[in-house]
Amino acid sequence: MGFLDSLFKRGKGAADANRAIAFIDYEHWFYSYRNLFHMTPDPVSWRKELEKKYTLEDVMVFADFSTRPIADSLNSVRAMTNTVISTQQSSPYRKKDMTDFIMLDYIYQVSAERDNVGTYILFTGDGHFQSVVKYLTLKMGKRVIVYGVTNATSNRLKDVATEVYEIPTSDSVIKSCYSMIVDNLAYVSTRNDIIPSFNGTVAAVARRNGVEEPEVAAALQEMLDKGLVVRKDRRVDFNRTVKVITANWEALIAEGLWDPSNG
Repeated sequence: MGFLDSLFKRGKGAADANRAIAFIDYEHWFYSYRNLFHMTPDPVSWRKELEKKYTLEDVMVFADFSTRPIADSLNSVRAMTNTVISTQQSSPYRKKDMTDFIMLDYIYQVSAERDNVGTYILFTGDGHFQSVVKYLTLKMGKRVIVYGVTNATSNRLKDVATEVYEIPTSDSVIKSCYSMIVDNLAYVSTRNDIIPSFNGTVAAVARRNGVEEPEVAAALQEMLDKGLVVRKDRRVDFNRTVKVITANWEALIAEGLWDPSNG
């Protein structure tokens, strides 16, 4: 019995929409999160959310983990699933195409072996997967749930899926700005020549981290509302004061947003 036979052949039966199998293009997830949102995927939490809706037969992860920084996330991936398929190849060309090709091959083979699985979950943003989604939905009668990274998922792919979810949500993106703001406040606390106004802080954090100013502004306002940062008067001339943003270090420590040993 071959590898795929032993992995997939567990008997055939009527398809069950609650029984699902997931395929993750982890390169899409990791690099899109990193480049667009300066975030790192949390595969364990993602799987836990899926398990609230489906009986997961397996979660398969596809990526070339041979180089950093993606190699650093391999432990968190293995904490989520035992099925990690390396797509490493010796040629330096078209590596992403190889990951797509291998993942597509597995999807087609699973669809031929596992009649009882009614829902396919594909985490990818690549429009090349449009054809396999059509095959699964139109030819095989399966539900196909597509997960993709916000602003990095093909509209062609979304149009043919049964359901589409894009992550991170706007709330998650805003939360990811918290640590950037804290790092900036720690830096300016050592510089008497910097006046950290609200708008100045937003501009500095956005510029330094390559994120959008509206997201930083929303995060900073949330932190003010929660008392994680505060506005204070600061004298800049003999008879003039301005409002500046300062950290509430005790509150930040309590929220796990600052380690005192970093100070």
